[in-house]
Amino acid sequence: MHSAWKQYQPNGSQSLLPIGTPQVDERLRGGIAQAGLHEFFGGAKADSYAAAAFALLLAWRLPESDARIFWITGDKERQTSGRLYPLGLSAMGGNPAQILLVQTADLRDALRAAADTIRSKAARAVILETHGNARLVDLTSTRRLALAAAESGVLALLVRGDAVPMPSAASTRWQICSAPSVPLMGNAPGLPTFDLRLLRHRGGTAPFAARVTWDHATRSFFDTPLSGGLSAPITDAEADPQHRFRA
Repeated sequence: MHSAWKQYQPNGSQSLLPIGTPQVDERLRGGIAQAGLHEFFGGAKADSYAAAAFALLLAWRLPESDARIFWITGDKERQTSGRLYPLGLSAMGGNPAQILLVQTADLRDALRAAADTIRSKAARAVILETHGNARLVDLTSTRRLALAAAESGVLALLVRGDAVPMPSAASTRWQICSAPSVPLMGNAPGLPTFDLRLLRHRGGTAPFAARVTWDHATRSFFDTPLSGGLSAPITDAEADPQHRFRA
């Protein structure tokens, strides 16, 4: 178990997983629900990869155990989103042996596999990757995933890529964009940096924006100042293009 992770139990109700940065975790009152479903959207189509990467890095924040991280996609996603690259995963601080890739025939099977895996004792986190405005990923299907996560204690992460936010049962909804990184010594490429926007929080946390950077050595994020400030509130209209929908 790495030291960055610890359990928060506000009011003794649920364990939270800290993002790892004081600015963000303070806004979230400790972190995101570990036994919950969380959605990640790209700010633009090109940011689909950033959303997927952020979800995986967040799963790596969990303590290591015999349980694995499952990455589940349908056949269409297998052809459009590329493949997980073991050397790249290692370079980001993860252990490729701890990740199991599940590729199903279609999205319906992927949703079923995700729910079954969340309920199993084999997973500590399940990442379900979809692309586009898939109609099967609706309020009913996300409720199944959210209930399975609540019952099993498994972290469930839904990567929607280039989709438009619609009603769902997710505990939180995020927009993720790649951001410029600070070059390392010798002008070497900097550490992975993301612009986060909390679009929705069922616990009542107001939407906000922040920039965070991933440190593969500590397997933790740290705060990176936004231009003009460390973090900023955002309006309801900015937060969620579908803000009129409240599931």
